[in-house]
Amino acid sequence: MIMVSLNRIFNTPLLRQSFVYVVCDGINKAIPFLLLPFITYYLSPDDYGIITNFNVYVQIVSVFGYLCTAGALPVMFYKLKKEEVRSYVSNMVLLNTLVTIVCIIINLAVYKPIAKGLNINLIFQLYAIVFVWFSGITNVNMILWRCEEKPVAFGVYQISQSAVNAVTTILFVITLLMGWQGRIYSSLLSAGVFGFVSIVILYRRGYLEARICKDFILQTTLFAIPIIPHALSFWFRGGVEKILLSNMYSLSENGLYSVALTWGAIVTMFLTAFSNAYSPYLYKKLAKFDKDRDGTLGEQIKLIRLIKLSILAIGVFVVIAYLVSLILIKAIYPSDYFGCLVFLPWVMLSQLFQGCYLMFVGFPHYTFKTKPLGIITFTWSLISCGFAWIGIKLMGPVGVAVASAFVSFATFISIAILSTKVYQLPWKGLLSLKL
Repeated sequence: MIMVSLNRIFNTPLLRQSFVYVVCDGINKAIPFLLLPFITYYLSPDDYGIITNFNVYVQIVSVFGYLCTAGALPVMFYKLKKEEVRSYVSNMVLLNTLVTIVCIIINLAVYKPIAKGLNINLIFQLYAIVFVWFSGITNVNMILWRCEEKPVAFGVYQISQSAVNAVTTILFVITLLMGWQGRIYSSLLSAGVFGFVSIVILYRRGYLEARICKDFILQTTLFAIPIIPHALSFWFRGGVEKILLSNMYSLSENGLYSVALTWGAIVTMFLTAFSNAYSPYLYKKLAKFDKDRDGTLGEQIKLIRLIKLSILAIGVFVVIAYLVSLILIKAIYPSDYFGCLVFLPWVMLSQLFQGCYLMFVGFPHYTFKTKPLGIITFTWSLISCGFAWIGIKLMGPVGVAVASAFVSFATFISIAILSTKVYQLPWKGLLSLKL
């Protein structure tokens, strides 16, 4: 019975598009992933810890620089007319640019405590903000391709950027021996090149225009502000725990934890690939349900079944990914990095719950119920900071990973409950063991 249900799901357009995303995203992730063992011979765990802290700062700037506003685009793409979408994109880019300027001003005022906490000086802090702006432009371009159901264009662009990043990393880190600075320079260069190309693509496709629409700027802002706590929650979980590791133990432990997270990114790759196809599919389905609640009851039940089967598939994949990662780390890494193995099972467990969360977060996005979404995720992330500190005190560095896994589970359950409240579906079928 399970095999019949799985075959039915795998033959849907959703899974066919997901397969394209998986292949393209797999190649994209494989390039830097395969490069990582070679880089570790030129970067110490301390160096890797500094790179991790740079990425932490990128994450928090991204919350304000583009993640929140871009989150509205997939929803509005299906609610607006084509010409309105073009105007919406233009004003979104304008808003993101203004926010980036504000981020630079704030950074200049508080760069000293940032440097003390993250071990990165002012110039690299500014590099992070520039990186975010270019990445934001590319992100808008990629979201449009995803909403237009063009996975090949999406994937080719991803792979090209990753290839440029890898080549420049080899040049700066391995050939020129520039250390951790070289890794950051390569990321900044590839983001800049593809951000500029994305501007050209958006302009040629008619998505950039000089006309300012106050209504769209206001609408985007109203969507973004309540969701800022939601986006910040990911930084609190991913950023604060790394800062705690760096300051309570060492940059080396932070680097080892980040290596384990890199292997967890294998799971993230597949989750992201599926989400890239699932989100537009979900929004289209919900828009259809809104027009005919009674006539689409059968499709609503199929959607619930899809969610259940997806959660099952994620669980199986996580177990396989953990076992494979365990073998490969011992086979290809220097012994200095074997300390990452203690973090690995908890990292994978956290990825499992993150995948389950992705199956539900689209419902509050679609209904614009971003305020309760933000409250839930931000609250759990604040709690995770306390749990991480307690975990480190009681269990050592691994306590960070244990706390993260628990908070991932709690967040998933909370968002699943919220989804049942904000959108009407035959949710009782979700608790049934029948697939």
